Amino acid sequence: MSSPETISELLFRDTVSSDAISVTRLGRDDRPELVLRRGRLLSEIEQLAGRLASRGLAGRPVLIPERNGLEYVVAFLACLRAGCMAVTAHPPRAGGGGERLAAIVRNSRPAAVIAGDEMFKSIDRLAADLLEGVDRIDCGRFGTSAIEESSPAIVSPSPDASIPWPDPASIGLLQYTSGSTRDPAPVAITQANLLANGLAMRDLFLREGVTGGTVCWMPLYHDMGLIGLLVSSLLVGVPLHLMDPEAFAMRPIRWLRAMSNTGSAYSGGPCFAYDLCVDRTTEEDRADLDLSAWTFAFNGAEPIRPESLARFQAAFGPCGFNGMMPCYGLAEHTLLVSVRREGESVRFRVADRQALDGGRLEARRIVEVDAATTVAIENDEVAVVSCGSGLPGHEIAIRHPETGERSAEGVVGEITLKGPSVADGYHDRPDLTAEMFPRRLGGEEGPWLRTGDLGAVLDGELHVLGRLKDLLIVDGRNVHPADVEASLENAHPALSGGRVAVFASGGVLEGSVEKVFAVLELSRDAHRGVRRDPITAAALTVDLVRAVKAEGSARHGIGLARVVVVGPGRIPRTTSGKIRRAATRDALLAGGLEPLSSEIDPC
Repeated sequence: MSSPETISELLFRDTVSSDAISVTRLGRDDRPELVLRRGRLLSEIEQLAGRLASRGLAGRPVLIPERNGLEYVVAFLACLRAGCMAVTAHPPRAGGGGERLAAIVRNSRPAAVIAGDEMFKSIDRLAADLLEGVDRIDCGRFGTSAIEESSPAIVSPSPDASIPWPDPASIGLLQYTSGSTRDPAPVAITQANLLANGLAMRDLFLREGVTGGTVCWMPLYHDMGLIGLLVSSLLVGVPLHLMDPEAFAMRPIRWLRAMSNTGSAYSGGPCFAYDLCVDRTTEEDRADLDLSAWTFAFNGAEPIRPESLARFQAAFGPCGFNGMMPCYGLAEHTLLVSVRREGESVRFRVADRQALDGGRLEARRIVEVDAATTVAIENDEVAVVSCGSGLPGHEIAIRHPETGERSAEGVVGEITLKGPSVADGYHDRPDLTAEMFPRRLGGEEGPWLRTGDLGAVLDGELHVLGRLKDLLIVDGRNVHPADVEASLENAHPALSGGRVAVFASGGVLEGSVEKVFAVLELSRDAHRGVRRDPITAAALTVDLVRAVKAEGSARHGIGLARVVVVGPGRIPRTTSGKIRRAATRDALLAGGLEPLSSEIDPC
């Protein structure tokens, strides 16, 4: 028998028992409330896939705007089984955020949308015309009560012979990540890409005797939740325990209690999530936690700070925790690129700052993280976390950002990737695909993926050092600055006709937390009215700062660390009139931007 070529085939061929728990929905007590066993999961997938196939949806985009629940899991896997292009999307919510979903609908032009009845009602209430003309498929509700289920009926399904197995080269997932809301660019991930990255994770993380499973609070429309936790759990053969992202955001202790209650070995999130767990839990909260089973605590999706690793280990080491796994990944590589291996120490390198400024990572010493670790560095040093080595069968090459030539070990350059996990490109964007997925790079055959991230390899381990691109990473989310700038320009009448530049400052190379700044350039009319009146200028500055901070928080979930108001023509531009964000940042930090008013500190 030939090897499975897609995840759908693999799920039917694996040896997991039909009565084994595959997915649960956690309740208010952070214990399983609804349960979906393996046999029933596969049966529901086949039934829904049959409905998709009968409507001729193979090869066409199908939108899934559901929340973290059993319905999302079944819908996504049914799309893969039927050969559809699953379109990840967050559900609409009151109070903003609908622009992103609307942009995804406009861009993907879904042939159908899968959701439950309550979700359809919510969408129609918040965006009445959003799904006009789109075929609606009610996926129903799944799972049985964990309390009432005493002796589950064992279901042993077989694949529906009328549904052909999907083509490995076909697109299985359109993953929306960092594209602008006005011009989104979904990553086209093939069925073969999903299987390659999933098998790589399975081979790294499969362990005999692990039964507690995975806890996932990450949104399933996020690649770390969907592929890193959902897909990997299914292939490893352990239960996936789902909780609402909002439950974690409101009370981070719930994530930790779920890990303790279920004895789970797998979970993860961005670095900020681990910081929240330290900052918003007390010794009393931690007293009854047992985190000794948590062997794989994936930490990725944003720059990783050594201080965060040390603080979390110090806070939760007494609870038995010792499983932090710094990693690096991105949707254009399906997900995982590199990760610390089990049994290796969690460590960071203290590097020479002057050498790093000159483009070389030179480690003065290596620090292993334990409960007693403190991050103590001198002014001429910077601490950089190791994200481990790459996946077997895949290649990481550091290259000169302009020439594409390979760099020697320790030299900082653009991280480029090659292997079966590299996606097919950006859907319906041949221009961007050609730029980011070149067939040849530095004289070497590809296709290669240009990540736009800076890094260096030392002792076979990848160190991520920053970005070439303007993309903002906020709480693990990719945020395009153009979207933020567009909304901030409309936050106050004085900005009408003006310009806004939004950019990040700080980060790994500066040895600090990355913060988001905004420079507001007044329109000429607004400036004319206040330029000779310092008191009025100061009052206007206060109003502007308050307005844009409120807009950034409400619409984008961004806390602007600093807002500076300047006069017309002060934001650097290209000859074609585009904002030069990096030049604006450099001018601001060097004191080269004169603020409109010195009466207040606009930070």
